[in-house]
Amino acid sequence: MADTMDVLLLTDGTPGHFHCSEGVCNALARIQAVNAMWVAVERSKLVPARAVSWMVNRSVSPATVLKLVYGIDAASVPKADLIVSAGGDTIAANIALARLTGTPNIFFGSLRRFMAADFTLALNSYTTDNAAPNQVRILKPAAGDPALLPSAVLDHRRLPRVAGLLVGGPSGDGRFDEREWTHLLTFLGETRLRLGLAWIVSNSRRTPAGVSDRIAALAAKPGGTILRFVDVRTAGSGTLGALFAESGAIVVTSDSSAMVSEAIWMRRPTIVLKPKQMALPPKELEYRRWLEDRNLFREIDLVDITPERFTSALREVNPLLENPQAELARLLADRLPGVFPKISNVS
Repeated sequence: MADTMDVLLLTDGTPGHFHCSEGVCNALARIQAVNAMWVAVERSKLVPARAVSWMVNRSVSPATVLKLVYGIDAASVPKADLIVSAGGDTIAANIALARLTGTPNIFFGSLRRFMAADFTLALNSYTTDNAAPNQVRILKPAAGDPALLPSAVLDHRRLPRVAGLLVGGPSGDGRFDEREWTHLLTFLGETRLRLGLAWIVSNSRRTPAGVSDRIAALAAKPGGTILRFVDVRTAGSGTLGALFAESGAIVVTSDSSAMVSEAIWMRRPTIVLKPKQMALPPKELEYRRWLEDRNLFREIDLVDITPERFTSALREVNPLLENPQAELARLLADRLPGVFPKISNVS
């Protein structure tokens, strides 16, 4: 086995998919040194999704699939020891490249109309009916290694001195009204006054500009509620890594499965705030129940959050004891014997 594994990571440009692939790649790096090679793939909107799956399932030439669906010349793609991708628009490219080169491949996400047999390993956070032997359910992976985080700083009440807030925004599954945004920002101030809690806040690309501006104004007040604002609109405003490192608990708006999963992955007590107008798909609801039944987070209606509800819910949460990145690495080593034939101990 070579000292370094060349891993081809296909990205559709969606941050959530990108980070899942990165999480798998970083778990692989616990087994063996990795050379990550990112290749952007964009499915042509002129080719319907059903037509793409039909071509793949009817064994149309993989070179034709790559050229017709993605505009990719197969010869231009670097050779690799393993292919990894996440997100539905990468599935056909993943399969085509694996068929063309004989390279083992991993996909994270729902297979839709594609077949598990076309992957060496198919990972998913959702439950699967009649799962194939190579399909495994896992926590949605994140890029960070929670073992590298410092221990949370707690006060005499065993409450964190600093908490992190990950703010999303309207999505296809729901939206927030102005009253809910106001209540969220009021809650931050109340926890500062009544609990002495300071906040590090991050927004997202979906966060309404007006809400981000209000957060920025609060963060600009010295000695105020918000210690730092990681503003995705501003280069150099900080990173989520620093937010997780400095926060003893994480509050997340419920619109983003990736944000909820990452907070849990990083082994921080997690509280999820749900707006009134939020209707998650059945598979996502089941995924959230799977996590909440293990006491990995608590969900509270956004309009009902108070300092008292917050502290009570925190005491009900039991963060992961095991490092999920290390667990994923062990799973990969076990499920990919052809890739890692001599690995016996993965930390």
